[in-house]
Amino acid sequence: MEKQIAKHFMINKNLPVPLYYQLKAQLLELLKEGVFQPGDKLPTEAEFCELLDISRPTVRQAFLELINEGYITRMKAKGTFVAKPKIEGFFFQRLSSFDEEMRSLHLTPSTSVLVSEIIATPEICHEAFEQSARVFHLERLRFADEQPMVLVNTYVPYERFQGIEQFDFESVSLYDIMDQKYHTPIIYVDRSVEARNAPQREAKLLEIDPQQALMHVKTCAYNEQDEVMELSIADYRGDRNQFKMRLMNKES
Repeated sequence: MEKQIAKHFMINKNLPVPLYYQLKAQLLELLKEGVFQPGDKLPTEAEFCELLDISRPTVRQAFLELINEGYITRMKAKGTFVAKPKIEGFFFQRLSSFDEEMRSLHLTPSTSVLVSEIIATPEICHEAFEQSARVFHLERLRFADEQPMVLVNTYVPYERFQGIEQFDFESVSLYDIMDQKYHTPIIYVDRSVEARNAPQREAKLLEIDPQQALMHVKTCAYNEQDEVMELSIADYRGDRNQFKMRLMNKES
């Protein structure tokens, strides 16, 4: 550990304050002071153990709480880094595309299409697309400034959007295609969100540790006739995303 960093740490074993909490508090202070910047690699657990004469479980507990609170992040086989600020999205306040949302936050969006296929309507879509025998399934990994942010699985009724698989969804918006090519604008959506731990595949694609927190968002998008035109399931990285909402008092 570099000397200019090491001088900031002092663990007092005579205090009634847990050792892990002392380390956590001192790390937080360094983050606030800018000694560690977003993207900086932190000293290893072993380095903290040697410097402060504390156990690895003590260091690990401090790291774990800071990871859960979004201050630092662990990258497999690379180390522990200061987390970048969370992306503050308005996903539950207005209807906009991922690209529009990212550009409004001065981030560069990009998309990688992982799956584009026409399949028999899966069970997850039965309620949404009762009359559709087939759906177009689109799986996309979406990035902000080249970092994976969200994995999205989208389903649309194929009978309504025949030929939609021909479009390049790495460069065009699904809602724009629905509107401009199929004359079916999306009027409103229903969204629900729940917390879940990242399964192995999602963790690998999003470059996070397995079992790390995800925000699991389900969206149903409707046309003017109140028919479901899209069902999507999105897994957002919990360490890089937060959603804001505004609730109005009806009496105000």
